Amino acid sequence: MKAKTNHIELLLEMLSKKTKQPLDLTGFGEMSGMIDSEISQKYLYENLYRKKEIAKKDNLDTISVQASKLDLIAKYLKYDSYRLLAQQWETPLNKILVSCQGSYYNYVRRNSEAGAIYCSPVKIEEVDGKVWFELKGPRWNYKGELSMENGCLFVLMKAEGGKSIHHVYRIGTRENPNVLQGIFSGVSTVFDPIGGRTVLIRNENDFTKLKNLELSINELKKSKDLTDRRLAEYFQAYDVNNLSINKIVTFTIDDLGNCK
Repeated sequence: MKAKTNHIELLLEMLSKKTKQPLDLTGFGEMSGMIDSEISQKYLYENLYRKKEIAKKDNLDTISVQASKLDLIAKYLKYDSYRLLAQQWETPLNKILVSCQGSYYNYVRRNSEAGAIYCSPVKIEEVDGKVWFELKGPRWNYKGELSMENGCLFVLMKAEGGKSIHHVYRIGTRENPNVLQGIFSGVSTVFDPIGGRTVLIRNENDFTKLKNLELSINELKKSKDLTDRRLAEYFQAYDVNNLSINKIVTFTIDDLGNCK
């Protein structure tokens, strides 16, 4: 198999970053013990690093490699195969997605008539060629890959506790957004389906310094801060912010009666 010289260089740089080892003979020895028994120190140094260096001096665009071994390295780096990793290098990440990186606060209205807003820390970052969306909840952290299609951001987040949350945000062609409006769907604490409006507001503080908060809409109305007052106005009405289903008793058409 032929692999592009610059792709092999990128692969080794990713491997060095993940293993925290230098690109030298000793470093490759440490790396080989972390990846797979089939990937030896000699293979990394002689068949990839040295061959790549020689090809660069001779202005060669490709070198001969073993596809199966590159796949093992790619899987160690959390990619399904080397081919998919190379395709990603050929097709860079969407610049709008990349521009969303940073810390945010996520706001949703509590699923009750009481006027309260849940505020949760969010981090968007690029890791290993993918953009990830992480939301810190009071009990669990939710994480999923962020994607973009038709001017909207999509993310399905999952937590170790088994719960999932889906968010969709309208972004259009805007780079470096400060405020994003969207819709969420998921389940309540008693695992009933719920949905509603959600807002992301960029925050200049580090994600680790952001805290989960429960905010009173009435108190936000009195705030001197314009953002607080706008949030209170946006989330004021329960019926335009929250969505839930009827109580299920019989799983028949009778359950659809007595709607609010």
